[in-house]
Amino acid sequence: SSGINAEWPLRPGALRYNFCLKDCPKICACGAMNSINHALICKTGGYVSMRHNWLRNCIGKIMETAKCKDIQLEPPLLPTNGYPLPPGTITGDQSRLDISARSVWNVLERAFFDVRVFHAPAPTNMNKPIPQMYRAHENEKKRSYNARVIHVEKGTFTPLVFSTTGGAGIEAQRLIKKLAQQMEYATGQKKADAIGFIRKRLRFELLKTTVIALRGYRVKKKIDDTNNIGEIDLNLEPKI
Repeated sequence: SSGINAEWPLRPGALRYNFCLKDCPKICACGAMNSINHALICKTGGYVSMRHNWLRNCIGKIMETAKCKDIQLEPPLLPTNGYPLPPGTITGDQSRLDISARSVWNVLERAFFDVRVFHAPAPTNMNKPIPQMYRAHENEKKRSYNARVIHVEKGTFTPLVFSTTGGAGIEAQRLIKKLAQQMEYATGQKKADAIGFIRKRLRFELLKTTVIALRGYRVKKKIDDTNNIGEIDLNLEPKI
């Protein structure tokens, strides 16, 4: 099931033109005023994480189609063991990236990827031009992981930045073209057709998870005040 119902086609238009959706609560479960922009950045309900994970999994499946090797989701990074790294680098022993694979850029080289999906009207982005938004998020990812992947993992790192409207950053576009080239060799499809397929699939996955977030159920966790069943007297006769 794709999760599409009769109302689904109306939501992308409302998202594109910033129309109000009917029957949406005026107050979000987090306590803030609700709107389309708030619904796409509010972490209550887990829809931001779902959007990220759904896109990550989709990219992993496209890599399989392109015949990449040793594909792993959320691979753990090797400990740094005190190796001197630039300021801003994440050095935690439990650090993970979103995807790793071989035979992406080079045959035996291990490549690491980390996905980010941003919403342009969010307060941290709204005062920047669109191209600068992509560059800022890519540079932030590189400051956090690039040096560690190069010096400790002996691999390459590529930040994959997308927007909720379906756009992709420069690094993500490079990956799309590279995977399309490998799909041409693996499946016999034309590179132009493969690029179109990858872009459409990524944009549709982004649109689907974005639209779901607009009407997704959000509620704060309630304290479970039910009694433990072991403490309830069921009036049963004890076994002899």
